[in-house]
Amino acid sequence: MSGPGTAAALWSALGSLPLAHLVPTGLGPWGDGMARLMLQPLDLLLLVALVLLAVQNGRSWSDRLALVLPLSWLVGGLGGLLVGRELHLALLCAALVTAVGVLAALEPALRLGKRFLRGGTAALSLLFGLVAGSSLAGHGGALQALLGEAVAIAVVTALLLMALDPPHPRWLALGLRLIGSWIAASGLLMLGWLSRQPL
Repeated sequence: MSGPGTAAALWSALGSLPLAHLVPTGLGPWGDGMARLMLQPLDLLLLVALVLLAVQNGRSWSDRLALVLPLSWLVGGLGGLLVGRELHLALLCAALVTAVGVLAALEPALRLGKRFLRGGTAALSLLFGLVAGSSLAGHGGALQALLGEAVAIAVVTALLLMALDPPHPRWLALGLRLIGSWIAASGLLMLGWLSRQPL
């Protein structure tokens, strides 16, 4: 018969597995870190929203994003590894993704300044990297997994930037704003779910 004691023992054993916050891919910590980006909806939504903001603001900023985003994420992740414990900031992260989605939907009307975009992108990447790194703190292979995730971020960012290279025809410009609104709606949905089921 299974009881509360058995469930607690099983949960404890699962929590002590190496890289418990990663889905095993069979490719080692590097592959697990790369896969993590696709399996963390908030991280992926943030990345797409930041790419949308960059391409809406012309090539001068979008060309730099492919370098700034993964490097800032990696620096934040290294800081998270040094924290030594998991930071529970899921509600804040969901709220920030919602806000960035709203900005992407309204960008042509808002005309955000380049300094705001650059500073905001770096700050958000550092924060999300910090949370990702803290979730891996204390696990074997955490550094390789973090590097794998940074590589995945660099690749996905570069591919999206190439696919959405400005200037845009009117239909694509409207599509970018529509995707921004979907990201905002997804962030709101996640925010509501997390407020009822806090992590």
